[in-house]
Amino acid sequence: MWFRRAHTRPVGTSLSISDGRRGVPSILSAGLKLEGDIVSDGEVHVLGHHAGNIIARKVTIGEGGTVTGTIEAENVVINGTLSGRVSAHAVVLGRAAAVTADIVYVQMRVEPGASYEGYSRRVETIDTFAADQIQLSPPLRQQIERLRAPHGEVAGTAD
Repeated sequence: MWFRRAHTRPVGTSLSISDGRRGVPSILSAGLKLEGDIVSDGEVHVLGHHAGNIIARKVTIGEGGTVTGTIEAENVVINGTLSGRVSAHAVVLGRAAAVTADIVYVQMRVEPGASYEGYSRRVETIDTFAADQIQLSPPLRQQIERLRAPHGEVAGTAD
């Protein structure tokens, strides 16, 4: 079968980077327009247009990709357009980046050719996603709490 897996895992559990395996990135391809919040415990690649918040381990905005909203991640690579806010451990603004955002980071690299307008603030550490600062629905907040908890356990209840 084409979709046969070499391993099995219980339904509802996610493939996480912390368990030593690498998950497949979620890709919002060119031509796709999406509104709403995205929460992932893996990678999200944006090549289309997204309006909303993205919370993930790694977010990549490719050339031609556009995000309007807040990004909370461990690593963010921007080669497209971003308007909003970023909070991440490591941020890379690639040569094709056009960013109008406030950025909170531990490490940041701006490549020649990148366009950046906004405020930036370096901090010593970003322990968790700063999702508490954005307005989220109770089910989405519950998903974020699952991401924060070790081994997929729910750390708390929704508002």
